[in-house]
Amino acid sequence: MSYLRDNKVWEEEEDLNWDVIEISKVDDKIIGYLLDNLKLDKIDLSENFFIAFESLLKIGKKARHVLNSYIKETDEIHTFKVDIFNFMLDFINDKEVEYLLVPQLFAPDFIIRARTIFKIEQAGDKKYLKFILPLLNDPDDSVRWAVLKFLDTFKMGKNPLVCKELKCFIENESNPVIREKSKEIFKNS
Repeated sequence: MSYLRDNKVWEEEEDLNWDVIEISKVDDKIIGYLLDNLKLDKIDLSENFFIAFESLLKIGKKARHVLNSYIKETDEIHTFKVDIFNFMLDFINDKEVEYLLVPQLFAPDFIIRARTIFKIEQAGDKKYLKFILPLLNDPDDSVRWAVLKFLDTFKMGKNPLVCKELKCFIENESNPVIREKSKEIFKNS
């Protein structure tokens, strides 16, 4: 098993993004690096976001105080990030978690993310909207398509939050098929 650059100091090789490290060797600095991948200026989901999310869940209780301090300090406009941090804290603290499928919604594997959205859609569970809507910014086309299908199935284009997000999404979407589907949903709102 390979550990973090043979347990060297992180700054020595900053160009490397991810490596394996023993949980016992995780410190606040490493947790801070992971947290930085979740604290983006805008909701810009990347592979680093999903890996950091999963890593923080696996680190568990060692990340609790860093997450708590971030939530207390934050004045985020988007409540999505605060919802994610609160979910992680509840998960880490072994509290009863209302949104059981969130770890799958933010799994590093895009296939798991897309399938989870389809499962939620088939179950008719609209309560996951606050976690699904940010996935309009997912780097994978199939996940963005699954989000649009979810929104369309439940006719959520009339929801003011959805309408606002769709408007921004249409302007930035590069896939023409997905862009047309989002315009259709937006037009029907």
